[in-house]
Amino acid sequence: MTVSGKTVLLAGIEPMLAQELHRYLSSRGLDVHESACLESESKTTSASHFDLVFCETHHPGLHALLRAVGSPVIVVSRVPEVNDWLDAMDAGAADYCAAPFEREQLDWILESNLGQQQAAGAVA
Repeated sequence: MTVSGKTVLLAGIEPMLAQELHRYLSSRGLDVHESACLESESKTTSASHFDLVFCETHHPGLHALLRAVGSPVIVVSRVPEVNDWLDAMDAGAADYCAAPFEREQLDWILESNLGQQQAAGAVA
């Protein structure tokens, strides 16, 4: 699946996870940006101009980011935890994925979140 012309923000994700996601998302034709600080993203809502946002589970600015942006937020984690997944979904995350990232799961996340945006743009 290639999704060209779409932008993704990796917000507050530890470098090893960010590098893995960046490489994968770039290979799918996405324009990937990184920000180490979620607090500035949530206060200015500058993250709202991205088509998709990835954020780490335990980052202190996660809940503010989920409230501030209009884009789908995918919460990522190094270790899968059921409680983290439930907390993220309850807070408004579009999805949750844990490392090691599987291509099929990331493809499904891209299709279900960016595919809907493409369909909505075609209808409008």
